[in-house]
Amino acid sequence: MIDVVIRGARVIDGSGAPAFTADIGVAGSRVAFVGRAPGAAPATEIEGDGLLLTPGLIDPHSHSDWSILSNRDALSTVHQGVTTEIVGNCGVTYAPIAKGDEETARRALAAFGYQGDVRWRSFADFLSVVHDGGTAQNLAWFVGHTALRRAAEREQGDLIAGMEKHLHGALEAGALGFTSGLEYGAGRTATTGELEALARVAGRYGAMYASHIRNRDAALAEAVDEFFRVVHAGEVRAQLSHLNVRHGTGAAEGAWLDAVARLESELRSGVDVLADMTPYPHGIGLAAGLLPDWLLSAGEGAAAEALRDPAVRRRVREDFDRYWRFVHRGQWDRVRLAVSPATPEWEGMVFPDIAAANGTDEWDAYFDVMAAAGGDLGTVQLMGSLFEPEHVAEAVHHDRFLLGVDGFTSRRDGVLGARTPHPLFFHGSQHFLSHHALRVGTLTLEAAVHKMTGAVAAHFGLRDRGLVVEGAFADLVLWDEALLRDTDTFVMPESYATAARHVWVNGVPVVSHGSRTVHRPGTRLERSDVH
Repeated sequence: MIDVVIRGARVIDGSGAPAFTADIGVAGSRVAFVGRAPGAAPATEIEGDGLLLTPGLIDPHSHSDWSILSNRDALSTVHQGVTTEIVGNCGVTYAPIAKGDEETARRALAAFGYQGDVRWRSFADFLSVVHDGGTAQNLAWFVGHTALRRAAEREQGDLIAGMEKHLHGALEAGALGFTSGLEYGAGRTATTGELEALARVAGRYGAMYASHIRNRDAALAEAVDEFFRVVHAGEVRAQLSHLNVRHGTGAAEGAWLDAVARLESELRSGVDVLADMTPYPHGIGLAAGLLPDWLLSAGEGAAAEALRDPAVRRRVREDFDRYWRFVHRGQWDRVRLAVSPATPEWEGMVFPDIAAANGTDEWDAYFDVMAAAGGDLGTVQLMGSLFEPEHVAEAVHHDRFLLGVDGFTSRRDGVLGARTPHPLFFHGSQHFLSHHALRVGTLTLEAAVHKMTGAVAAHFGLRDRGLVVEGAFADLVLWDEALLRDTDTFVMPESYATAARHVWVNGVPVVSHGSRTVHRPGTRLERSDVH
């Protein structure tokens, strides 16, 4: 029994091949045929003439695990045709959690609109909490190194053995592998040796390693070298997260090209590794990443309290050579406060404006935000102008780069609506298609779709995903191509993106005629689902 037939659509199948015209049939959760529809009338028939059909988009670098508990309908992302997200990136996940850290995790998740309690401890339990409540999109999970380290430290046993134990638990629960974020938090003090130990565990499971590397400025080459040391230690498949260079931060001329050349060299030697790039010159960042280790070592609450001391503030001003280094050069106009539960009245403002409103300079405005945050200091997020547009286009075009948003699913109302005023959250995925492919020609539409569907599924091993072929899961998007081309993805939409007229996840419509349905057919993609 054919449930849905889409007749006469122009199909870009996710393989990178040229577009073709075909009928597409869906039976249950799978694509039943690609070609000419049989004679029997389906339950639902949709006229696709003049429309574009693609696989559902797969975001290879998402943080929607931070917001999914308050946005199970994934409103900002499914309206862009995103049907699967790879989550747990940059080392930051909210499981595993050691006993005593439940309240810290609850407050952090509350910054993303979650109003419930934290009753899970293990990574497996957290996945059950998420998926037992249903999600609109499919989620494939990594576990974060920061969470592994924090849980092991709280248990006060051997650090490496404790981290390995928790990683075993996450991999047994189906995690794709583990990620690290080495520019902030526990990642900044992590040794290469401990990452290598975890990679060896991941390697025994056939799992992956993805990393927000230690430096993307003056020491980019050394950071890339460390990444590959970890990859080789475990002989793991790998993802070099958002391999880019922030402008105005001291990177040597040609440093990015040298890093990409190293990536190509490793590929030729047999390492299964790719990188990814974000859609805009802007990106999110953790505000605590600007602070020195000596301040953070006593804990976030103690650090926030210390920042009330003028002497501590003076010392921090003089001890800044990390993360967004352009701030040290006085370029605060590039930094906007994005998430700040303690000072929501300043959210969305650039720091020169916050400073002017409060009669301070930008550093004191930043210190005031962090001091007010108290024990929630780690939840404060920034939005920065990070990259030159030409650099973004160069990486988006490159064959070895997948296309990820580095954001999280949001919505227009409630806490999330107040804290995601940038089009990154509502147009980020579509921007690759609308702006880069259709408007300025950074790459062809077929290439963009491939780098957001089939290439992602192949690299992360998502079986039967990312292609419009018979037998694949019916994660599909039917686009109004004219609207896709004409949408200005540099501005916030009035509601949600509208070019994706119909979106199916596992054969179930989650967007129909441009409107969100009530269905949550998303599933948890475990490592057992991969090759």
